[in-house]
Amino acid sequence: MNSFRNKRKIEFDSPETKQMIKRNLNFDLDDSSVMLQPQKLFTYIDESSCDSGFSQINDDISDDDITQASNLEDSFTSSSHNESFNSIENIETEPIASIPTMQEEYSNEKLIGDMTKPHTLPILVKSRHSDLASIEPETLIDLINGKYDDQIGKFVIIDARYPYEFNGGHISGAQSGYFKQDLFDKIFSQPIESPNGKPVILVFHCEFSIERGPKLMREFREMDRSLNTNCYPNLFYPEIYLLEGGYKQFYESNQDLCEPKNYVPMLQDQHRNDMKFFRKKSKTWEFETKKNKSLKVKLDFDF
Repeated sequence: MNSFRNKRKIEFDSPETKQMIKRNLNFDLDDSSVMLQPQKLFTYIDESSCDSGFSQINDDISDDDITQASNLEDSFTSSSHNESFNSIENIETEPIASIPTMQEEYSNEKLIGDMTKPHTLPILVKSRHSDLASIEPETLIDLINGKYDDQIGKFVIIDARYPYEFNGGHISGAQSGYFKQDLFDKIFSQPIESPNGKPVILVFHCEFSIERGPKLMREFREMDRSLNTNCYPNLFYPEIYLLEGGYKQFYESNQDLCEPKNYVPMLQDQHRNDMKFFRKKSKTWEFETKKNKSLKVKLDFDF
């Protein structure tokens, strides 16, 4: 229900969108074969997406790549699981797209969530999640070291890993995002403001930024949208980012910016029971959330 309301109908024959549509869908709007069916000349932009929806879509990553990456965590709970962590690590860090040239590696063309301006930080053109604004570890280092102090008032790093991973080593100053509801209550009940009025940005990540980090980031944006339904497209936090490669890639070259200076993998043998416990708890929360949403939709229809 909410997802339908959050999608905007865009007419293909609008002069403002012709160029975007021609680029994203790869056909000529003047082609007679297309114009024979004008009733089909529209698309929907998902306004709940972390991306503004008005920038080029990245189609370089295949569905198989994303499916393989997103199912890696589930493979651990299989009774026939005998793979070592090193073999899983190699799969998740395997390149999934050609290395971009320096000229096309970064972009600031995508708009932030309230569609008022481009992103402040340089975002990757090619990343695992085309709907999210992704940054490299080097960009986060620059942010921590004050390179963007003249443009950004405050920043918050949110770590979506399980508590034993976070306690074993995290980026200095990061907040744990595992207890999602507590995080949302804290960060939305009294939205963070910078004393100088400059933007407040959030950076999300998990171990590899493949599953948990992106999921939390999308849920965060969905919550922000729902709280600002009456003043669309305003948001409390319009500028949010995903750390490409996650904590693992950051830790490999920046241990001095981690506390403690350590890295505990999710699949570490000594934390196997912890992983099962927290994973089960996450699934329970997810089920309860879906149940509450279904109930809300039913009540909306009843009234």
